[in-house]
Amino acid sequence: MTTDNDGPRACPPPSPGDGAGKDTPGAGRSIVPAGGSRTRRISHDQYFKSLITQYPRQALALFDPARFASLDESVIITPLRQELPPDRLGERFFELDIPLEVRWPDGSRETMVILIEHQTVPSRFRIKKLLKYYVTLSEVLHTDIITPIVIFLRDGRGIPARLDMGPPERRYAFFDYIPVILPRWKAIEHLGTDNVVEQVLLTTMSRKGQDKVLILGQAIQALLRLEKNIDNQLNFERFIRTYAPLDAEEERRYNKTYAKEVAHMMSVREEVISSVREELERKGEARGRLIGREEGRGDGQRHTLARLLARRFGPLDAETGKRLAAGTPEQLDRWTDAFLTAGSLEEVFRLQ
Repeated sequence: MTTDNDGPRACPPPSPGDGAGKDTPGAGRSIVPAGGSRTRRISHDQYFKSLITQYPRQALALFDPARFASLDESVIITPLRQELPPDRLGERFFELDIPLEVRWPDGSRETMVILIEHQTVPSRFRIKKLLKYYVTLSEVLHTDIITPIVIFLRDGRGIPARLDMGPPERRYAFFDYIPVILPRWKAIEHLGTDNVVEQVLLTTMSRKGQDKVLILGQAIQALLRLEKNIDNQLNFERFIRTYAPLDAEEERRYNKTYAKEVAHMMSVREEVISSVREELERKGEARGRLIGREEGRGDGQRHTLARLLARRFGPLDAETGKRLAAGTPEQLDRWTDAFLTAGSLEEVFRLQ
């Protein structure tokens, strides 16, 4: 019987000397930020969730082009996470998986569900767990039309591509999925397209023999060309840079070669910081007038920061609520600054 990690149809290993994924930060889930010495954990899952839920149409076109490369605008794509019961699917499902419903309003095709899972460490991938999620999701949503896609941030030998169950003379069940092993994609072959997901992911692809500054610069340049919302520009510029950290010399070359993009992002940061601070002050002053006490401004800042955190990272847990409630004015200011560039809720409080 085929086990989780020894399937007879394993995805091919990387070519010798390819070095695919070697520059991907997070071997210990930490990196050294450019221009600093402090290490911090990376929330890979949050990065990928944010990217796919922000641009689901482009994500599907990239990961399953045979079916989704030419979706017209009438097709409706809806994230289903909020509609699913965590008690049925388990906490791990809600940490890793992104279910999307694809619906054709004219009825030309049957509604389908795309189940996307992100895996940072290939050795932790268990195809039987994916099958379990798949079957449970089918029961919860009352549909058998589900396509599983697994995105691997790192390469690895023996990634199972298919599960066959039964004795050798007769297989009674099999299960497979669409593997997206990013380090096996060559970044140079994906430059300059109009798919924003593809461009943001350039720095997660193989850069063998290529200039890291070029790949990063082209990715950010494409992001600014394809996305005009400054909040999204800020979020995904951070995503791009996280997976291609530059040393001092590379940073100098980047600043010189892509001076226009550097100036634009500096302007974006200043604008976002200014608007967030103005909103916090406005809310704080209004709340202070309403309740008639000095603490009103701090309460207003807490309330607004909590709302911004929930809007970006989802509902806040009780521990986060307590932390905000106990925060000093100085801590609230630091958390507000961290919020502007953090990729996850953890980073907001870690970058103090």
